Amino acid sequence: MSENKTIAKNSIILYFRLLATTIIGLYASRIVLLELGAENFGLYAVVGGLVAMMSFLNTSMISTSNRFIAVEIGKKEGSDLKKVFNTLLIIHILFSVLLVLTAEFAGVWYVRNYLNVDASKISDALFVLHLSTISAVIATIIIPYQGLITANEKFKLRAVVEIINSLLNLGVVLLLVYHSGNKLRAYAVYILMVQLLVALIYYIYSRYKYFDIIKWKINRQASDYVEVSRFFGWQLVYVFGSVGSKQGAAIIINLFFGTLLNAAFGIASRVFEFVFSFVKNLNQAALPQIMKNFSGGNQDRSLKLIYKLSKLTYFIMLIPAVPIILSIDNLLVIWLKNVPQYTSVFVVLLIINGLVSCLESGFDATIDATGRIKQTKIIFSILFLLTLPLIYLLYSLKFPPYTITILYVIVEIVFLLFQTRILSKLTEFKFSAYFSLTIRPVFFVTLLIVPQYFLSNIFGSGLMNFFLLSIISVLLTIITIYFFGLSREERNIIILNACKIPLINRLVLLAN
Repeated sequence: MSENKTIAKNSIILYFRLLATTIIGLYASRIVLLELGAENFGLYAVVGGLVAMMSFLNTSMISTSNRFIAVEIGKKEGSDLKKVFNTLLIIHILFSVLLVLTAEFAGVWYVRNYLNVDASKISDALFVLHLSTISAVIATIIIPYQGLITANEKFKLRAVVEIINSLLNLGVVLLLVYHSGNKLRAYAVYILMVQLLVALIYYIYSRYKYFDIIKWKINRQASDYVEVSRFFGWQLVYVFGSVGSKQGAAIIINLFFGTLLNAAFGIASRVFEFVFSFVKNLNQAALPQIMKNFSGGNQDRSLKLIYKLSKLTYFIMLIPAVPIILSIDNLLVIWLKNVPQYTSVFVVLLIINGLVSCLESGFDATIDATGRIKQTKIIFSILFLLTLPLIYLLYSLKFPPYTITILYVIVEIVFLLFQTRILSKLTEFKFSAYFSLTIRPVFFVTLLIVPQYFLSNIFGSGLMNFFLLSIISVLLTIITIYFFGLSREERNIIILNACKIPLINRLVLLAN
């Protein structure tokens, strides 16, 4: 099977997973908000945000495992996956110890002294913090196993496990309906149990499929730990900047506006994650190929993937993003009934931020493959952490709560331009090619989609109007992308593959 077909097949598998997890996740989020209430939901978003933080942290940390395993697979000779895996595992175990110490000292200190919540809720907050820490440790230690599976492109397994995870989370939420005690504590316990079960699935599969690779053997070569630790350390700088800015923003929002605004920010973040999942699917399918080709000496192939990936991920996110933006107020009322103030503005601005970040798809993987990541990670962290003192100052000057998301968009644009400069230095990346193949078609498609805003004035509120508007918007967006966003070659590929579908093939034959 060719590399392009492998990417396409893996993308389809991940999209089926996305469809299932999105439907389940949206329904589960609605019940969680209703059962916990806005205040407890906001409390979990701040304190239990360690779990959400770790889910994003894992995405960044797993890139370290993915990078070293994928690069090792891409090597034509001298490959030693067993040594690489065990080196990664030991480093992740040591990091989990550091995580526990940080959470149990700094986390407890923050909850006891600075958390803006009723005094009667402090014990609940500490309970959530402790269980969230355990969940984070489990998620950290299982990362090398996930990295091994991802680098080997076993996306069918990843899809199955993610669907199981979503179903278990839905089961957790349904249990809350019948729970008569402290629902916040019960929710934290259930989430921990789900995390443990999912980790066991990954471990058991890895033990069955890659037993010789994961078999415990201490690597005594210090230089390997230094190499991985150096890369891992700079990756953590990146994570610290990203997670620190998000969690720091949640804390600052809590200080100025309380837990109700935290609930609004938390809901908006969930909607953003659901939409951004469309992008992650294509990225997950393509990134191993980018790294393997780069480490195998085929840099031209990696760069061609970047140019196409950046454009396609933007278009893929645009398809669900446009109808959501057009009918966000109606959608939130249908979904949540009681919508915290500013939720819709948070959602729209976070989606715009996500669209900008789509234009960087594949950049990180290529820079990571070179191993020279220090400058990129430092600049990223500085840019995003600078939003915290700036937003604190702006909130002190009575700026509105959604100002933080406007800052995210601005910083994302600045970082995008910086990354193109770094890529030009480290690889044969050409900004002129990137502008021609990615930015220009993206700009024209976005410009042509703006008039859809007037559709939202035609349709009223209600579920039926939302579906009608969404269908029209999706069709118009797809048509615009097809004619103005894709090259002639890409359109021909779509036509040729569409004709392979039996029903369409029959219709074409009848027409002839």
